[in-house]
Amino acid sequence: MRMDKKTSLAKIESNRQNAKLSTGPRTPKGKGAVRWNALKHGLLSRETVIRVGDGRESKAEFHGLLAALRDELQPEGILEEMLVEKIAVCYWRLRRVLRCEVGEIRKQLDSFEFDNASNRTEKVKNILEWASSEGHEKSLLRSSCGVEHLLQVIEGIRYDVEEHGELCPRAKEELETAFGLEDKTFGCVLRFYCWLLEGGPEKSPDEFEDYDDPPPPDECNRIILEMLDEKRDELHKALEVMKDREKLDLQASLARQSIPPADAADRILRYETSIERQLFRAVNQLERLQRQRKGEPVPPPVNVELSGEN
Repeated sequence: MRMDKKTSLAKIESNRQNAKLSTGPRTPKGKGAVRWNALKHGLLSRETVIRVGDGRESKAEFHGLLAALRDELQPEGILEEMLVEKIAVCYWRLRRVLRCEVGEIRKQLDSFEFDNASNRTEKVKNILEWASSEGHEKSLLRSSCGVEHLLQVIEGIRYDVEEHGELCPRAKEELETAFGLEDKTFGCVLRFYCWLLEGGPEKSPDEFEDYDDPPPPDECNRIILEMLDEKRDELHKALEVMKDREKLDLQASLARQSIPPADAADRILRYETSIERQLFRAVNQLERLQRQRKGEPVPPPVNVELSGEN
């Protein structure tokens, strides 16, 4: 050790003698401040708080909890102080139990709405893959995604009629798939007027056989647009109803997901029960020690052994 030339040996000796005269804190506040110095780096305290990694915890929060419990329980002696520290550790671990429970619930809820919407979209795709002369309107009306698909078909037909005066092959296929071509249904009647608008009697006279005095193209165009408007308004009303219903169904489903799954709930409950058993035991031991220290009568502990045998 290198000694400062300005500090004489006499000064060093004088400081040592003065230190021997120190009696430490004298006021209650001063004594309380240093009371727990011996335990501020206790074994449980060092090992309880996660201090590194993504799940690191606040060391200051734990020591704040420990200090509050010490002020409340007023332990004296090393054994009582250790029991208070054990109580703090149990409360800290119980807080982790709640975090774990929240994490399990969030794992279910965070992607639930997205998965629910994806499932509805997938169901619409599956419906449209099946060919049917009756169409899939009834099935598609059972979800908002299905209704939106019907509206897209309507808008595609309207675009073709207004811009080109006829339906493109894709629009014809979507019309048949969505609404079908059964006699006197929306799909069949709409396809008939589109056929007239396209000059069907001359281009493909065998597509429709029974018809009398077909209206001129302008009248056919008006009838088609009128049918499309009526169907669009009907579908918009159905879409509002379906969205409201799906919103209520989603709320109910989210409520059902507000507890952890059975396996996780069982694991959390067993862990929580174990910690609470340790907590109650530590509290009970501390209470007995403090009563004994105060000279109060303390009955012997009751040990109950549980057995699965009858």
